Amino acid sequence: MAFASALKIANSILSGVATVTAVSVMAFSGYMLYEENYIQNKAYGMQSIDYKPIVTEDSVSVDELLANIPDARGWITMDDTHIDYPVVQGPDDLYYVNRDEYGNPSLTGSIYLQAKNQPDFSDSYNLLYGHHMDNGAMFGDLTNFIDAEYFNSHLTGTLVTLKEAYDIDVVSLVRTDAYEKALYDRTSLDWDGYESEILHNDNIEVIRTNPAITSAEKFLVLSTCEGVSTDGRILLICRLVSTGKQVDPTPTPKPGDPTPSPTPKGTAPIVKTGDPHNDGMGWALLNLCCLILTVTTILPYVLELGGKNKKQATIKNYIGPFANVILAIAAIFIFVTYENMKLPMIMKDRYTPWMLIILGVALASEEICSRRKKKDKKDETVEEEKADV
Repeated sequence: MAFASALKIANSILSGVATVTAVSVMAFSGYMLYEENYIQNKAYGMQSIDYKPIVTEDSVSVDELLANIPDARGWITMDDTHIDYPVVQGPDDLYYVNRDEYGNPSLTGSIYLQAKNQPDFSDSYNLLYGHHMDNGAMFGDLTNFIDAEYFNSHLTGTLVTLKEAYDIDVVSLVRTDAYEKALYDRTSLDWDGYESEILHNDNIEVIRTNPAITSAEKFLVLSTCEGVSTDGRILLICRLVSTGKQVDPTPTPKPGDPTPSPTPKGTAPIVKTGDPHNDGMGWALLNLCCLILTVTTILPYVLELGGKNKKQATIKNYIGPFANVILAIAAIFIFVTYENMKLPMIMKDRYTPWMLIILGVALASEEICSRRKKKDKKDETVEEEKADV
């Protein structure tokens, strides 16, 4: 008898451990899938696309860009590619390697202008850095230019700076290492220098060239890593040609007008969701956990009422789970209405206290119902014993 009891306890423990392990693995796998999806979406610049400069026939507006991305230096777009990003500039060439355009830590980094270049792109040689993402985000599409057909069909783009707008014409694609000074240690270059120092450099492999381009006064160079080598680099060399469109200056505020404040560095911008209750900073993990646990409290009652004793169930059997059902509906309503899982994950937000209160009440209700159920069962046992006697 004692052995059977011990075996039953051991089986219960093993079953509990197996259940906890399975749930933990499923939760971790779901989180990893979410994290991967979020990183991919973030790499495509979805968070900042609303701040892309507005270009008209006569002018360009960068007010939204400057108001939301403090270190913005412009916006680059390569036609028919994934390259469509704000350009930032840090105090050195490592600052934005693992930070997004708002200064937050990010594995995707940013598209950034080398620190020694003038912020208004007035240098004759301007170098941009960007990570090579396997899904083509950031500067991942640069390796596509190795293919001759792709190169010849993707030769244009635009660059909007804080002073004027430029057309981009692709000049060539080259391969080298991260230490080539002819490409990484300069801020000026003319066409003669391009031909002598780059095209005829033994350490630089010229992969593709655009024969239609025979001169350039201002260069824009896009650099990214190449997977073949740790220090391998692919660079797309382009020509910048001014469109003559001047950037509209930010209007001077009138006396009494509120002064708009840019998003502080180190914080993400408020996402315009149209929901006045959502601060747009992210969805809260604690709220999701509270939601799952609250819904879980009604499952035992659902199984019990749907089981063999369904016909014997009375109104008394339904009073217990009724409160938990209402609480679960409330938790679902709050989460669905005010949480946006397309945003980055945060631990808590303004609705976390409410979700915790709902969970606490649901657990208390479940405990009261459980005790009442045990008492009813005990009373039934006593009545049966009396009947037998």
